[in-house]
Amino acid sequence: MRKKITKPVRKNSLFLVFIIGVLAFSSCRKEDVPAPSTFTKEKREMLGDQMRIEIAADPINFPILSHDSTADSVYWYVQKLYNQAHNVFKIDGQSPADDRWDRNREWQVTILDMDEVKTAFTTPGGHLYLSTGLLRSLEKEYELYYILTFEATLMHEKYLLNRLINEFNTTTLNNFVQGIPPPPGSPTLEDVSIMLGELKFDETMTSEMDEMAVSLICQTSIFDRTGIISIMNHLDESDTKWMQTRRSYDYRNQVDYILNLPVASGDDCGNFKSNGGYQKYVLDRL
Repeated sequence: MRKKITKPVRKNSLFLVFIIGVLAFSSCRKEDVPAPSTFTKEKREMLGDQMRIEIAADPINFPILSHDSTADSVYWYVQKLYNQAHNVFKIDGQSPADDRWDRNREWQVTILDMDEVKTAFTTPGGHLYLSTGLLRSLEKEYELYYILTFEATLMHEKYLLNRLINEFNTTTLNNFVQGIPPPPGSPTLEDVSIMLGELKFDETMTSEMDEMAVSLICQTSIFDRTGIISIMNHLDESDTKWMQTRRSYDYRNQVDYILNLPVASGDDCGNFKSNGGYQKYVLDRL
């Protein structure tokens, strides 16, 4: 019986197969995704400005309250408090010189004419959106100031950016900044803008932001830092989108817990809650 003779495979043939395999694998690999650290404050501002334009062009999802004579005082008052809450972030002597907020760029407040929705959110770069439903649900200035500091912190400390990156990745966000059209089937700027009000932050993130919000309140104002407790006492999480997306934890409404959160050394926390300004400039005008 004759044995079957198998010809030896030449080494150079194996090497060629190897090279072809490597090339085929490499061609299938996705482009490297930039690290989140490469998304500078300047890029966040540019992305936020583009989202603001997108939101203004979408009255179905974002019905904007007009700056008429009635609502003008509402815009003025909320903007004034928001500027007070976040301006400290622009006085930045610690961040690298090429990664700081533009001091001359305003973080603008926009009020959404949505009485049935109680929500607030920011764009990357600081533009703030609040619904009339949420504003009408609050009672005093210190409650509003808590939300303003919370949202400013959420944006400034990259919680918002990191959640967007988790949803869409840095390549997609970078492409928006650079004006590169998304490929067919990819998320659009409209998709990302709509997601802003839907992003959820878990209990751990919320507790970390509460700590920073309390510190910011003491650093920038004479407002009482317990505004979140009052908010939780008269707002129901089941119909308050802001609370559904910023998930509460068991002891969030305990006075001792809020008062014992650390604040910056030398900051003197105030106890001011209201002098009727919120009623006069917001509730009486909405």
